[in-house]
Order: sequence, then structure tokens, then C-alpha cells
Amino acid sequence: MKLLQRYSVVGLILAICFALISPFATNAAYYQRLEDTISDSDLSATNVTHTIVASTTQTLNTNDDYVEIVFPAQFSAISYTNLTCPSSGTASGTGNTVKCIYSAAQPLAAGSSTFVLTGVTNPSSRGSYTINVYSKDSGGTEIEKSAVKVAIIDDVTVTATVDPTLIFDIDGLATSTTVNGETTTGSSTYDTLAFGTLTVNSQAILGQLLKVSTNAAYGYSVTVAQNQDLTSDAGATINAFVDGAAASTTAQAWQSPAGTLGSADTYGHFGLTAADTSLSGAAFGSGNYKGFETDPIEVMYNDGPADGTTAYVGSSTVAYSIEIDALQEAGEYTNTLTYVCTPTY
Repeated sequence: MKLLQRYSVVGLILAICFALISPFATNAAYYQRLEDTISDSDLSATNVTHTIVASTTQTLNTNDDYVEIVFPAQFSAISYTNLTCPSSGTASGTGNTVKCIYSAAQPLAAGSSTFVLTGVTNPSSRGSYTINVYSKDSGGTEIEKSAVKVAIIDDVTVTATVDPTLIFDIDGLATSTTVNGETTTGSSTYDTLAFGTLTVNSQAILGQLLKVSTNAAYGYSVTVAQNQDLTSDAGATINAFVDGAAASTTAQAWQSPAGTLGSADTYGHFGLTAADTSLSGAAFGSGNYKGFETDPIEVMYNDGPADGTTAYVGSSTVAYSIEIDALQEAGEYTNTLTYVCTPTY
């Protein structure tokens, strides 16, 4: 009787030892490494991708061994159909649990494996959330496991203000300066075009340099308009190129006034030309002029920020021409030109 009892005690001790050394009978081993990289950590972000990398020590090669990934209930839009399994595993799952299933024909070798789940919607509350990952055998017994946390936080809104800037300046041009294929016959200042005494049948040309500096995202436009035709104290006029009432709104080559007796519009012409080739409408073309009508005439344009110096971006030239016939009435003639620079921010 005592011998039987002794064998029973020995058998019990052996059974306990076997349980202690069995890899699956008690607590599972932990992954050597587990990480989850998410594509967006913002609250309630949608279509988020989780890239989970697990380093395992055990090979899954028995039919229906699997890796199981369990998301907290605060995550939504989780579907195994969006799960990409490494080593050609079969995706499966329900609710917030997704799986990659393996077999002898399609095993998952020990080592680093990457599981990618797309289309996830983040929780709506800030915090750290635990995602559990398990390796299990076909009976659901844990082989290896670990947990990883992801932080869901508000996006950081960055704000800054850049003040709008605009500097519009005008400089005079010297004699013999080329403007759009024409050569100035005298000098000017930033606020005066003094043609002096006009010579019959001789074209007089004065010019100005326009400069614009701005940080306007959509650039700017510079226009010029006159308050009236060049008008003498007695009320006589030097009319807009060409022939006053027929002022040219389409740029064309300069024409001398016809000087038709009794037709005052043909006694003298006043017109302008602009060198800018990047006008929002058609450029003037070299040596071509327009005449003033009611609407302002665009003489400079750019579709982005300007530095005040680069040709046809931040600077350009404009010239004004007068020519009279012998019939033009005597007198002191004057008018006022108004430039307007309009930025678009």
C-alpha cells in the first residue's frame, strides 16, 4: 500500500513538471517586438491605416493557426476585408477583431511580420488606446501575445498672418530711352510730362518707368486714364489717337494727323504705348499706340507677387506721344493722367 502511494506522488510531481515546461499550457510568451504605425492620429479621422509589425519566435504552420488583432470598441469601420496578411495568410474576423489564418501549406515563419489594416475610423475622444495582438493555435490557445498603445489626439492648427504689401512707384525717363520700340524725344519726371513747344508734323515722345512691389497672390493690374483730352485755355483740344471720336482701342502703328480743314479731330493726336508683354489682354506690340477713351487702359500686369525690378513682372515702361498738324489751334494745353494699381490678394 505504501509503495502504491509513493508511485502516485511521483506521478503527480511529474505531471506538475510537465505542465510547467509546456509552452501552451499556461501563460503565452510575448512577442519580441510589436509596433503599430497609424497614418492619422486625429480625432474621428477616417480611412486610417494601421501598419502593425510583430516579431515572433514561433512558426504558425498547423492548419487554422492564426494571428488575431483586437481593437478597442472606440475604433470603428474595422473590416477583415481591408486586412492584408503577410505570407499569404487568409483574412478573417468579426466586429473589432481581425485575423490572419495560416496552415502547413501557407505558414507564417518566425521573425518580423507586417499586418496592414486600412479604412479604420479613429475614436472621437483623446487618449491612449490598447490594441492586443495574439498568435493562437487552431483551438484558440495563446502561443504568443503582446499589446501596443496608440495615441489619438487633436490635430495642431497652425495659424500665421502675412500682412499685404503694395508699393507702386513712378520714375521719369531720360531722352533717347527706348520704350516698346519707340525712342523718347525728351525727359520726364515722376509726376510731369512736359512736352514743351510742339513742332508741326514732328512726333514728340515722353516716357515713364512704372514699378510695383507686392505680395499679392494673384498679382496686380496697373491702368491709366485721362481726365480729359489735352485742352487749351480757349477750349481747343488735341484729340485722342486716332482722330478723337475714332480713338483706337486696338493698338496700331502711329499715324500722323490728317490735318483736314474744318475737322478739328484731325489736327492733332495724343496716344500711349506700353512695353509690358504680359498684359491680361493683348499686348500693345512694338511701336503700336492706343488712344484714350472713357475706360482706363491697362499698361502693366502680373499674375503673382512682384519685386519692383524684374522686367514685365515688377517693372515696365509706358510712353506718350503727341503730334500736331499746322492747323492745330494755338494755346497752352493740359490734362491729368491717373494711374491705378490694383492688387488681388
